[in-house]
Amino acid sequence: MKVISVVGTKKTGKTTLVTALVKSLKHHGKVGTIKNMVGHPVDHGDTRRHFEAGADTVIGLGDSQLKVTPRSTLESALAELQEDGLDYVVVEGFKHSDLPKIVLGGIEVPGTIRELDISELDEAIIAELTELVLGMEEYSPLPGTPRLKPSC
Repeated sequence: MKVISVVGTKKTGKTTLVTALVKSLKHHGKVGTIKNMVGHPVDHGDTRRHFEAGADTVIGLGDSQLKVTPRSTLESALAELQEDGLDYVVVEGFKHSDLPKIVLGGIEVPGTIRELDISELDEAIIAELTELVLGMEEYSPLPGTPRLKPSC
């Protein structure tokens, strides 16, 4: 399973980029998304757009969850999607994780592999980002060792 995170400040186009990546990656296998939703309602809003883009599984973490599970950390959500046999996961948020990141809004975060302004988004950029994800190493946490920093 290959994992990429899309991070940025509010209203910088994160969900727009996530949905475009989901649509593109869907041509290459099963895709899931995880969205950092602390303090956001789950029954409406941007998260619905993940499903509309074609995600096979969406886990929204925060005050509520879209997928019923006793787990509520990024690590456990990634493990669950890995167990579900997904090929790709696009994470929206979790800027303090050690996942590789596409960054919007000019913020500085660890793990940045590409910075982007949403106004640049076109088919060529989506194709470039898709190839970037396809060429990534598989997500593989070491057993018994946290893969991500606990403060997301």
